[in-house]
Parts: sequence; C-alpha cells; structure tokens
Amino acid sequence: MTDRTDMHPEAIAAPGYLANHAATVFNRVVDAALRPHGVTLALIGPIMLLSWKGPMAQRDLVCASAVKQPAMVALLGRLETLDLIARTPHESDRRSAMIALTERGQAIAAIGREVLLGKNARALRGFSALETDILVALLHRLIANLEADEQAAADVA
Repeated sequence: MTDRTDMHPEAIAAPGYLANHAATVFNRVVDAALRPHGVTLALIGPIMLLSWKGPMAQRDLVCASAVKQPAMVALLGRLETLDLIARTPHESDRRSAMIALTERGQAIAAIGREVLLGKNARALRGFSALETDILVALLHRLIANLEADEQAAADVA
C-alpha cells in the first residue's frame, strides 16, 4: 500500500496527511449518499447533534460543534428553509431561540445516522474488531496530541 504513485513519498507515511486524506474521501462518499435526500454533509452535523441532544439554544449548538457562529447562523437558516428545524422562543432568554428538529428533520436524522454508520462500516471492511479498536484508540491519541499543541499555541498568543 505504500508504493502509491499518486501520493508524495513523504505523505505516504505522514499520519496527519493520511488522516486528512481519509476524512476527505469519507466526506465525499457520505455527501454523495446524502445528496439524494436533499441534504449535504455540512447540513447533517447540526441535524445529528439535535437528534442526539434534543432542542438546543443556538449558542449551545455552536459550543457543541466544530462550526463557528457565523457559519452556524447560515446553516440554521438553510435548515429552516428546508423545514428540517423550527425555532421557538427560549423560556428564560428573550434574545435567544430554541432550535428543534421538525418531523422532516427527524426523518433526515435517521437517514443521516444510517448513512454515517454504513459508510464507517464500509471504511472498516476487512478490519478485525481488534484492529478497529486499535485504530480508534490511535486516532483519539492523534487528535489529543494535535489539540494539545493547538491549546499550547493559543496559550502563548
């Protein structure tokens, strides 16, 4: 597998590059599977979060996701236009709204879950349970190491 001619020789053994490349390919196949249902990978993140956690304030959606405030505003506007979410007044904060999935949004969340689980299973085709556990543990360590560096750089700045 390391004799690929479509990758730079140093990239073949670079975990950061390989993790990014895997994510890019995964995102493409998931996006292609979601597109016939009228959603994209970008839209499915907030849908899945709302499906898991239930109705949330917009600020809580931003805090619980990797999406920053301006992008989340745009995503929520799109989701509302597609009738996948509904906004209702927040009980204790007049300036805020609660965001919940509509019935259609719940159906799309179920489809998104199926697509994401299915594509993850396809990605792990041929892996033993032990290999899968090791890969997941190693990816968690890789992410933790990178986040520690990110935090250290932020502390310096």
